[in-house]
Order: sequence, then C-alpha cells, then structure tokens
Amino acid sequence: MSKNLLFIIITLVLVACSAKPKKTDDFLNNKKLSNQKKLALIFKNNYLDQIGFNKYEIDWLREIYKQNNNKPLFCNDSSLTELGLVSIESLKEPLSFGIPDNRLKAYASKSPHPLIKELYLCINSSRIFYDLNNGIINFENKTTKPSQLIHPDEFISKINQLDTTNLDQLFLNQGPTDTNYRFLATHIYNFCKSYPLDTNSFDLNLLDSEVVTASFRLTNVLFSKGYLKSKTRTDEQLKSALNRFQRDNGLTEEIKINTNTIVALGESNKTKIRRAAISLDKIRQSKIHQAKYVRINIPEYKLYFYANDSLKSVHRIVVGKTTNQTPELTSKINRIVAFPFWKVPYSICKDEVLPAIKKNSAYLNKNHYKIYKNAVEINPATVNWKKMTSFPYSLIQQPGVFNSLGIMKFEFANSFSVYVHDTPSKSLFNRSVRNFSHGCMRCENPVELARIMLENDVVDDKPIKFTSDSLDTVMFKQLNRSIFLNVSIPIFVYYQSVVADRNKLVFHLDIYKRDDEYLNLLKTASKYPVNS
Repeated sequence: MSKNLLFIIITLVLVACSAKPKKTDDFLNNKKLSNQKKLALIFKNNYLDQIGFNKYEIDWLREIYKQNNNKPLFCNDSSLTELGLVSIESLKEPLSFGIPDNRLKAYASKSPHPLIKELYLCINSSRIFYDLNNGIINFENKTTKPSQLIHPDEFISKINQLDTTNLDQLFLNQGPTDTNYRFLATHIYNFCKSYPLDTNSFDLNLLDSEVVTASFRLTNVLFSKGYLKSKTRTDEQLKSALNRFQRDNGLTEEIKINTNTIVALGESNKTKIRRAAISLDKIRQSKIHQAKYVRINIPEYKLYFYANDSLKSVHRIVVGKTTNQTPELTSKINRIVAFPFWKVPYSICKDEVLPAIKKNSAYLNKNHYKIYKNAVEINPATVNWKKMTSFPYSLIQQPGVFNSLGIMKFEFANSFSVYVHDTPSKSLFNRSVRNFSHGCMRCENPVELARIMLENDVVDDKPIKFTSDSLDTVMFKQLNRSIFLNVSIPIFVYYQSVVADRNKLVFHLDIYKRDDEYLNLLKTASKYPVNS
C-alpha cells in the first residue's frame, strides 16, 4: 500500500470518528418547522419510542393529536403557553391530589423540548384522571392497580374545560360526590399548599430531656413541619404552634408533651399526606352505600349512625389495644341487649381473672362473677385457686352498671366475637387516643344510640316490635332484655387514619400500623407501571 493511500484512509477514519452524530431530535429545534409539522415527525419517526414511551402511550397520543389535527394543546411555536406552564406546575406535587408521584412518567432528559413536555403533561394528567376515578390500591390483594389512561375522547372533553377552570380544580372535581371524599380531597390539597412536605422523620425523646433542650428540639421540628415560620419565636408562639399541631393530629392540646404527641411529631409531613392518600383511596372505593347504617372508624375512635341518608348520631368509642386489635368487618346489627350478662372469654379468664383471684379471693364476689361447670354453678370457696394453672370453668358476670359491658350491648354476627357495648369506665372517653379494650368497641352514650335506632326501626305495613318508650321502661327497671330489631342495621368497621370534615383535616395516629403495608406499596411500586 502506498504512503499516500494509507494517509488518505487514516484521515477518513479520523474525520469519521471526530464527526458528531446527527441528533434524532434536531428537528425539534428547527425554527422553520411549525409545531404541527414537528408533532407529525414525532409520530412518523418513532421518536417517542426512542425516549421511553411505550406503544400504549404512543397510540393514545397519536389519537389525541389526530383529533386535534396535530395542533399542540399547550404550546406555541417557541415555548409552552401560559396554560401549559400553569398545568405543568399542577403536576409537580401529585400528592396534593392524593396521587403518589411514582404513578407519573418522569422526563427522560433534564430539559426536554416544550413540545415533549406537553406530551408528558397529557400522559400524566390522563393517568391522574384515571386514578382519581378508579383508585390506586387493590385493598383485597394489597397490590397497586395498573396505571391506565382515560379514553382519548374523555381526555379531550376534560381539557376543553380548561377554558373556564384550571387543572388543579379539574383534578379536585374528580372522584365520588360523597361529602367525606370532597372534604378530605380539598383539605389534602390545602395542606400541601400551606405546609412543606418535609421528609424528616424525627427520633424524639422530649419527655426525659431538659426543658431547654426539649424546647430547642421542639422548635426545630415544628419549624421543619411549617407550624413555626421562624426558629426565633416566643414561648407563646411555640405553645400556639404545638397546640395547632396537636389539633391537626387528633391529640389533646396541652403544654406537657406526652408519648402520643412525640409519635405524631416524629412522622414527616410527606408520610402523613401519603396516609391521607390511602384514606382518600379507601373512600373512593368504599362500598358503604346504604340509607341506614352504622360506620365505625377505628383510628378516629368514632361511631356514626345514619338513617334516611342523614347523620342521626355520633359517639366516641374505645377500641382494642395494640395487643387486642379491633378487626375490620362488615355485618348487620340484629339485636340490642339491655343490662347484658357477660360470658368472659377463656383468654381473659386465664390471663387476667385467675391471677386476680390468686391475689384476692374476694375478687369474684366483688365483681359480681359466677362460675359454672357443665352449666352447674360452682361455689368459688370450694376451689383451690392457688394450684390452678388453667381455668376449667365458665365465668359469667351478672348484669348491672358494674358489668364490663355496661348497661347496653349491640350484637352482630362476626367471626371475631366482638360487638359494640357500654362500659363502666367512662373516663376513658375523655382521652384523645382510646385503644384500651380487648377488641370490642365501647360506646359512649349507648342508651341514646339504642333509642335513636329504635325510633328509626320502621318498615311500612309492619308493626314496631319495640319502641323507645319501651326502652325507657326497661332501663328504669334495670331488666335484662333482648330487643330484636324490625330491620337489621348494616355495620361497617373500617380503618381510615386520616379524616376530614367541612372545617378541618385530622391525621390520627396509625395505632395498629395498618397503613404501613400500603405506604410501602406506594413507595416501592415501580416508577411507572406499564399497561399490558
């Protein structure tokens, strides 16, 4: 090979290696091309496939722009329109609408062309519309639902509404018309606009620390959460911020910081809003749609009775301890029992009653208990309790105001052997966190609840079996009486840790940590689920 030929070959190789490859997106920056032509090239050249859009998304986008003659929805010839800028801002914190950010598609590059931003905007807003109306979590299987797009026609219809509203309000208008859902969705949005979604989880021990140290740490936490505007504050401002935080978390307002307040302070705002998103999704998919029913929300410690589609009565309740958790269930209340007997469960007999008898032989008589063997009453004085390791008897507490069930019980079939009942321990209703029972739900003012239920126990052409006046007689005479309802009342016992009414949003403690598995789902789900 001649030296000249070798030189030519080497030169060509060097030129080829040094030459920059032509970018596949150069046409996007071509000022001579209109956005209509650019969109046509995007779909013609499979550009979206190159930057990570899947076939499902590309076909959907192609249909959207086909209906719009390849005209952009949010762009002019050089940049995003004001509508586009405002709409993209709406997607920056999807948790404001109860949607985890891992449900949205992330940009493939740091600074995509405005036209590409528009396509992401369409895809992500469509997925939010779908999730807001169909739900995120499959609560039965404890998995996340596939992320999907609404029909192109429906999307175009919604986007046309942006002439008279903004995307934020359009998102807030989605979902069921249920007032509980509306209140919660609105308050979640307002909270996210008013408070930073900090991700700081604080490990606090304020109870045992010195006053100065505790005050300094408390200031830092409340500042991080947005309850203090500055770390330079007066004692009165610190107290006011703490009280506001306690109200927002369903806790008793007090200067002394208790264990429950410390738990609430230790949780980040981001986690609280994720719990709120789970609660919103539960309402969205709720099957509680009856004219008359009872609903009990465990973390809220509240019982609600509805009749004729209106709220008739609200009662504070006590629920199970963390070691004896109240179950979630659906059933029907069929009977009210006045001055009930209490057949004590074996576990309580063995673990609590037996040790008490060993300490005090008068325990059974003092608490009005009777013991039975094969339905025959046994004299407790004849039993050698000291040597007893099990409890081979049936234990029944007699009716009365001293009875652990109180003076009223509401029965419904369930596999957990739990029910709603009164309690002699009235002071517990004044606690903000009320998880003290063995699993049953203790109800405040149960006679009032029974009376309202009986007043609404009416069916056309059927005689009323028992009236509220009859109940007054039974209560006055302190009679043990089973009252069968004319019509059974559906009861729904559920677990929703974040609630709202017209005026406020409350983040109750996740007392049983039942939100944890759903929080993990929202955090660990793939960044962007792909439709099959």
